[in-house]
Amino acid sequence: MEIRAPFSGVISARNISPGAYVGPAGKGSDQPIFTLQEQKKLRLVISVPEAFSTYLNQKSAVSFTVKGLPNQVFHANVSRLAGALDTRLRSQRTEMDVMNNDKKLLPGMVAEVNIPLDGNANTFIVPKSSVVNAPIGTFVIKAENNKAVWVRVKLGRTSEDHEEIFGDLKTGDLLVKNANEEIRDGSEIKTMTPE
Repeated sequence: MEIRAPFSGVISARNISPGAYVGPAGKGSDQPIFTLQEQKKLRLVISVPEAFSTYLNQKSAVSFTVKGLPNQVFHANVSRLAGALDTRLRSQRTEMDVMNNDKKLLPGMVAEVNIPLDGNANTFIVPKSSVVNAPIGTFVIKAENNKAVWVRVKLGRTSEDHEEIFGDLKTGDLLVKNANEEIRDGSEIKTMTPE
C-alpha cells in the first residue's frame, strides 16, 4: 500500500513503526500514522482583540519575532480574517501566510506580532493623567464656560504616558490635564489659556 500526500514536506511525527498493525480508528489507533508539515509556506494564526480588529484588513502587513531567533524580524501578510468575533475571547481570528524558503522558522514556534495601528481621525491622544477611571466608567474632564463637563470615553492604544481616547470631543476642546474624581461634573473650574 502506498500513501500519497497532496503536498511535499517533512514528516515531523511518526506514531507507527514499520511493520506494526494498523487498525480502524477507535481500536487503539486514535493517533494519525504520521504528521507531514510543509516548511516553505507557514501559517501564522493570531487572535486580534476586538478594540484593534478594525486596524487590519485583507492586505495588511505585520512584522513578528520568535524567541528562537530574537534578533531577526519576519514579515507576513494577512490572508484571511474570520469576519466575526470569538465570543469567549472577544477577538477575531486572523491568519497570515509566511514564506519560509530558508526554513529558519519551525512549525509550532510562538510568535510575538506587531500590528501597525494607523492613526484614526476620530481619536485623540491625551496624557494618562487626563483620564479618570471611575467606578461608573472612564472619563476626561472638559472645561466649558468655566464649568467641568465629564465626557465618557473609550480607551484605545496606550503608551508609557499617553492614551488614545474615543469620545464626544472635538479639536480645540480644553481638557483638564490632571483630572480626578474630586473635580465634580458641573463644578466651577479656572481655565488657563495657552501662551
